[in-house]
Amino acid sequence: MKILHTADLHLGKKLNKASRLEEQCAVVKELSELADSENIDVILIAGDIFDASVPPAEAERVFYRSILTLSKRGRAVIALAGNHDDERRMCAAKPLADLQGIVLAGELDYSALGSETLSDPTPPPSLYGLFDAADYLQKQRIKITGHYGGVTVTKGNENVNIALVPYPSEGRLSRWYEQDYNILYPERVKLTLEKACAFFNPEQYNILCTHLFLTKSEEAEALGGLTALPVSVLPNTADYIALGHIHKHLRISKSPLAEYSGSPLQYAYDESRTKSVNIIDTEKRTVTQAVLSSGKKLTETDAYNFDECMAKLDSFANDYVRLKYSGDPLGKEETSKIKSHPAYNDLVVTANVGANKTFERRAHLSDGEIFDMYYKSRSGALPSAELKAAFIELMGELNNETR
Repeated sequence: MKILHTADLHLGKKLNKASRLEEQCAVVKELSELADSENIDVILIAGDIFDASVPPAEAERVFYRSILTLSKRGRAVIALAGNHDDERRMCAAKPLADLQGIVLAGELDYSALGSETLSDPTPPPSLYGLFDAADYLQKQRIKITGHYGGVTVTKGNENVNIALVPYPSEGRLSRWYEQDYNILYPERVKLTLEKACAFFNPEQYNILCTHLFLTKSEEAEALGGLTALPVSVLPNTADYIALGHIHKHLRISKSPLAEYSGSPLQYAYDESRTKSVNIIDTEKRTVTQAVLSSGKKLTETDAYNFDECMAKLDSFANDYVRLKYSGDPLGKEETSKIKSHPAYNDLVVTANVGANKTFERRAHLSDGEIFDMYYKSRSGALPSAELKAAFIELMGELNNETR
């Protein structure tokens, strides 16, 4: 079997005032075309489907159309709840999704799956519809059986077991099973992952799909209400661990093999500009990356006068551009012209305030950039990647709570 692993769609997310829904639709189309060309059997979306727990209606519409598009040609699609998602809201359409070979994963117990799977698909109204007929025949090839902890996807004589663990917040853990609070949170997460993987078969290919923030440190690191977990929480019974949460491609562990696919779009100026998805070949037991081309790039560039601002915007006409301006004050008309340029997204003004001091407007800097500035001012060095990612995640959770 061939399995495509992606994550962190963040449907509904805006870049300042710019909507990204059109780009997100383009990404889904590219993923569907890639799935066709690579003969993908299963698509895993490892969490953060939406950007907010209560997404706008347009984002929900894009999600439902997207998973239907991705499930064409009989592919199984599995969408996991991340920390940005309200799993109950995301799974509201679960009874309909099950009939289409789409698993909306917001829990631990999937044993009810099986009676409403693709083992007996509904035939198309007319077999003269060739595409519908082909889709119907493909669906006969893929079957999904649910278990406590995840699902087994069957194609011919091959079974692939996929454990599904949404982001394990304290609230979700308490709903899944009775918690022993004498055990620290990292150990309870480790136990949850082990329970989910209990149905694995060592003679078959086994995948754990989950949404976690992991660090290579041996100790759990707390920052506010967020805990960065050590990789030691991961079970060693999985052949591959499909992760979501970090927006760049990252192999966090070699044994067990655990990778973040990264987000399919660039969502912050300090993110990687190269986006990709992972493709797992269960027969060859390989994991490769396929680079994506959809979506605009985010470009930050310096400018020192009005003409240079306009020239930079023209140079990056197909991107979202943030201008870091440090010249003489701009007039109202000049500012208006800059902001009306199609490539304009943000203007950060640095103005002289005395001989050796500068003032920089920070309202539109990303959380990561603000943390870099603060940490460097206090310690004289930049924070570690793990600490910075933990701060960004904490801010994301706080922003969600205030919406």
